[in-house]
Amino acid sequence: MTYTLEDLTRLIAKHNFCILATQGRDGPHVAGVGYFARGLDIYIPTGARTVKALNLHRSPRVAVHIPVPWPLIPAPPRSIQFQGIAEVLPSDDAEANAALDRAPLAFRLILRRLARRSDTELFGENIWIRVRPGRRIETFMIGVSMTTILRDEKKAIQHFKVPTVPNRDSAR
Repeated sequence: MTYTLEDLTRLIAKHNFCILATQGRDGPHVAGVGYFARGLDIYIPTGARTVKALNLHRSPRVAVHIPVPWPLIPAPPRSIQFQGIAEVLPSDDAEANAALDRAPLAFRLILRRLARRSDTELFGENIWIRVRPGRRIETFMIGVSMTTILRDEKKAIQHFKVPTVPNRDSAR
């Protein structure tokens, strides 16, 4: 059975934590963040004055790593990673809020409570960061059985071509 881009899209939507890398003035900045997915786009809630948001004004190019823990196996997580283009969106963005509306109830309630109580003097106004994957998404040990990987470790890595969408920026 072949693991498809649609399978991968569902897996990305099933999770809600990723590591986001942005480019700062003095080098890379990496942050663990919560996210919500809509298709292959991920939406990250944050504040306008956070390091990651400020870095996006310098360069919208980002990298994302989504760890996918093994169920019941104490092993390093499987992973999804890609480069993409990020865009800062207002907190009332319809697409971002539609992604949030599909999240588990507990996660929605927590996020909305945190947003109401955030320190806007320190972190700035609430915003969304939308990340759109570039040309491909790479996975490690996803959609491949452990037996297959043990027989041929090269099969642990897969590449998925991201469809081109008209009028959409793409990462290089």
